[in-house]
Amino acid sequence: MEQRKLAEKIQSYIEGLDYVLRQIDKSNIREKEMKQIIDLAEKYFSDAKYYLAKKNYITSLVCIVYAEGLLDSLRFLNKIEYHWKFEKPEAKGRKVVIAGTFDLIHPGHLWLIKKASEYGKLTVIVARDENVKHFKGHLPIIPEEQRLQVVKGLKNVDEAILGHTSGDILKIIEEIKPDILILGPDQNFISEEELKKELMNRGLKVEVIRIKNKYTSCRFFKTSDIIEEIKRRLNRDAS
Repeated sequence: MEQRKLAEKIQSYIEGLDYVLRQIDKSNIREKEMKQIIDLAEKYFSDAKYYLAKKNYITSLVCIVYAEGLLDSLRFLNKIEYHWKFEKPEAKGRKVVIAGTFDLIHPGHLWLIKKASEYGKLTVIVARDENVKHFKGHLPIIPEEQRLQVVKGLKNVDEAILGHTSGDILKIIEEIKPDILILGPDQNFISEEELKKELMNRGLKVEVIRIKNKYTSCRFFKTSDIIEEIKRRLNRDAS
């Protein structure tokens, strides 16, 4: 249990470091030495993820400390600008949106919602039944109104609404006009760049951020895994 808690803590540090690195645009940096320092921080970041996967927690932590030290030194010298999540510069002043089915709520959903809420005031768009069937080929287990009520009751959710029934899934984004649109690691129906371009074509300036890390700290962290386990048990009991 202690090892798992330590791994989760290190994972949160890695996510915080990733949050900072995504704010740094190296294309605007002219000094060669500064780029080299940032490259080194990125290498330590990569090493931290590698050693975490290998369960070498001490080495992973050391890599994180080195990377954070390099970046904080550059910021202290006014060479680069960024903020850590805990500093929350304008926090709840920013409108943030995530969208999904949220069928059979599990820890993976809770983790993603918490991560999205760290960027600002969070609105969750719950997919309509017919849209889920269109994209996934089947209806969700839980009806849309019931999924909406569950999501509304979750911690870190400021507002939850149903999506539109029309085929235009971005229409509701036009209505909300968020500052940030969060994509989960498994939402691969469109790339970040394609999505940004489509939103710009609609007159929207929305920052699109993909949460790349996946929550894997429990056995059932995907709806499909829960369904497969139910099937397995039914087949076992029937035999």
